[in-house]
Amino acid sequence: DIVAIISEYVDLRKSGKHWKGRCPFHQEKTPSFNVNQEEQFYYCFGCGTGGNVINFIMAIENLPFVEAVERLAGRVGINIDRAPGSPESQRRRDEKSRILGIHDLAQKAFADNLRGNRGNTARQYLSQRGIADTTWQLFGLGYSLPEWQGLLNYLGGKNFTVEDCEKAGLALQGRGDRYYDRFRGRLMFPITDWRGQVIGFGGRVLDGGQPKYLNSPETPLFNKSNTLYGLDLARKNFRRENCAIIVEGFMDVIGLYEAGITNTVAALGTALTENQARLLHR
Repeated sequence: DIVAIISEYVDLRKSGKHWKGRCPFHQEKTPSFNVNQEEQFYYCFGCGTGGNVINFIMAIENLPFVEAVERLAGRVGINIDRAPGSPESQRRRDEKSRILGIHDLAQKAFADNLRGNRGNTARQYLSQRGIADTTWQLFGLGYSLPEWQGLLNYLGGKNFTVEDCEKAGLALQGRGDRYYDRFRGRLMFPITDWRGQVIGFGGRVLDGGQPKYLNSPETPLFNKSNTLYGLDLARKNFRRENCAIIVEGFMDVIGLYEAGITNTVAALGTALTENQARLLHR
């Protein structure tokens, strides 16, 4: 429904048969942006923009047509099948899909650990930093157990191999071809893309060990220089605030959110790269 979608970006008020609000595509004081729920289209009498719900998502999110359709389809559980490409491109898509599945399960496992009895130390750390439960839950924070193969055993029970876990950046190969968990005894920060899909993880040690922060290695999904932490949450606030705040790391973003400053992203400890700037500009 077009009203449900646009209401996530514009404060709409019912006006007769239509809905009205301030246009998100130009500055105005008097609302001239109209949404026709019956006919499922929008039109701004101030700047002349208009179209259906797909056109709106393309414009507001700066997306090409196919990605806008896929985004909307995902909300209602419709699978969009792309035309088959070369065997190599299909292999890469399948690999990325499998890694996303592993990350999704890992994030849920880490989140369960943080909420459970063994996550007490991590919860205390967050409390000492002034981070409320609702805030760390919003960011999907978790805790990796201080076990050598805790996550590997869990994912193995979900039919993922150790090679799968290594490709996803969650496992390392040790001596004698034995694999072990990359993240152990750390507060876990899922790193998402602009869609909210988990593409990697960061982990903060809690016992004074080194390194203090450990990120996922580069994978088919994750490249630190192409990623901005918190973008999926912050991007909806950029237009409202008319700016973005760029900080260094995970806790900088979360701390600012706790203070009510939500148009914030982190460059993951790197110097701001050209690709990160392009992503932010988009």
